[in-house]
Amino acid sequence: MKTNKTESNTAVKALPKLVEILSELPALEREKAISAAKILLAESATSPEAANHQSQTEHVADGIATKAATWLRKNHISHEQLDQVFSIEDKTFDVIAAKMPGKSKRQQTVEAYIICGLKSFLQTGEPNFTDKEARQLCQMIGCYDQPNHYNYIRAFGNRISGSKDSGWKLTNPGLTDAAQLIKHLAGDNGPSA
Repeated sequence: MKTNKTESNTAVKALPKLVEILSELPALEREKAISAAKILLAESATSPEAANHQSQTEHVADGIATKAATWLRKNHISHEQLDQVFSIEDKTFDVIAAKMPGKSKRQQTVEAYIICGLKSFLQTGEPNFTDKEARQLCQMIGCYDQPNHYNYIRAFGNRISGSKDSGWKLTNPGLTDAAQLIKHLAGDNGPSA
């Protein structure tokens, strides 16, 4: 028991010196310094909590967020299928699909919003997007109909939540429809949203 108390007292005494030295460094440099010190002391450089955080924020090949990579595997979507819909360069995604598969502008508008949410999900791991981004996509693919646009976005159903002002978010049903859209746009002829 004396050993634990002695170790605790030593750690308490060392702490002010460590904080003084580390507080002068930016956060990223501070993390590097702590990791390097652990390596030099022959300890694990990454704590279990830090490893978990790192795995959640890591990106896999081509800048696809880890959470999205899991979704891609679950839905059996290949990189080749994504390449039919997105240009993926330097961890940025641009929609290159010329049009959405829906037969009406209403369907195409809903599909464009879903693809916009998917773009964000692939890039950041979160399916959040702004109305401005989605409208720009609608204009690009030719389904933006200003007088009817408000009525079209009311057809989201349970696939997209949010609002024009606060932003939109794909729900789980929206992500399911996004998988079908990717397959359809890639030529797998799945049902459209």
